[in-house]
Amino acid sequence: MTTTQTFVDHLREARDATHSKNHPYIDKWAKGELTRKQMGYYTVMHYHFVTEYLKWLAYIWAHCPVDEVRLNILENLSEEEDVRDRHMDMILDFCEACGYTRQEVKNVTMLPWSEALTDWGWRLVYQRPWPVSITALTIGLESQPPDIYSRIVNSFTTHYGWSADDKAIRFFAGHIEADTVHSSRGFRIAETYCDTPALQQEAIEAVAVAAKKRWNHMNGIYWYALYGREDDTPVDET
Repeated sequence: MTTTQTFVDHLREARDATHSKNHPYIDKWAKGELTRKQMGYYTVMHYHFVTEYLKWLAYIWAHCPVDEVRLNILENLSEEEDVRDRHMDMILDFCEACGYTRQEVKNVTMLPWSEALTDWGWRLVYQRPWPVSITALTIGLESQPPDIYSRIVNSFTTHYGWSADDKAIRFFAGHIEADTVHSSRGFRIAETYCDTPALQQEAIEAVAVAAKKRWNHMNGIYWYALYGREDDTPVDET
């Protein structure tokens, strides 16, 4: 790291090098160039990604020795699993509005790059120190949706025929706010507990890989949703 850049600067830089807000799939979505089916396939795959993501957080919660961090994780999980309006049900509502039944979503075979992302997540939490794991998840992955969804949230009313208060699209606006809060906690935890140069370097590298894995996951969705096949040219994940 350079002396003029902070650890947080480097984390942001690692994420932003392949931030999914810049993916051509999101460009098309924002411009109104997708069908509802093509949009919905994002949330079909996202349903399975989030299912695993919550398990990764639960694994870190179970193995983290720091009460403050455990509480933050528990708050995150509680928000996701709020019985009044579960976030997973929000995803399924959008899938249904795009023409996918709940059973189809739950029974779908994950695309290879989506499966690669979830496989990597399990290796991350099993093999890396918990400060590195929580940093990679919250900054490399969970901090991305506010910038992604802010690009597309207006398109639902301007291009795709939904009203602003339609229950089907509430997932996106809600996660601009929720994931902003979650990622700010992630930056704070990273600054506090990645407290050696070695941990900081490992965390930066893990965030970079997380962002690349998510980009490749988006590539798979893009090519399958639009063309019925998956792209076979991922970004370099090393």
